[in-house]
Amino acid sequence: MLPPEWAGMMTREELAALVGPMLEERGMELVEVQSIPGRKRKLRVFVDSAGGVNVGNCAEISREIARKLDALPAFGNFVLEVSSPGMNRPIWSLEHFRRFLGERLYFETKEPRNGQIRFNGWIESVEGDVIRLRVENGGVLELSVDAIRGAHLDIDPWKGRC
Repeated sequence: MLPPEWAGMMTREELAALVGPMLEERGMELVEVQSIPGRKRKLRVFVDSAGGVNVGNCAEISREIARKLDALPAFGNFVLEVSSPGMNRPIWSLEHFRRFLGERLYFETKEPRNGQIRFNGWIESVEGDVIRLRVENGGVLELSVDAIRGAHLDIDPWKGRC
């Protein structure tokens, strides 16, 4: 989510509309955008693809995004970082939850469920707009994407996958 001082300049959706088609042409997806306020805004763009991304991909994408943003005079000064989201990437759409079925994740709900908001568990299924998550205590939560404050994969490279 873009910070308040960016209000009126460019929303996450507008940035996705600007960057998304360029990434799609390369078979990549925009995973997340982060911004860090300061004298020079820092914009972090996380990209991924089925085969992963490498430093060369990130450099090429960074140059193209920078050209697009430099063409917007209202955008101002910024530092741009483009990288892979890493193993423990954020997931926030139904498509992401479908793609990572069976994977372990950490997530927070917007409202308490069974007296808590933070959970570890596994993505059990996605049916329609309902995500079924098995939590560590053995229970199951059925949630919509809107009920989830944030989620990211919780992959331990030293353990086998579930």
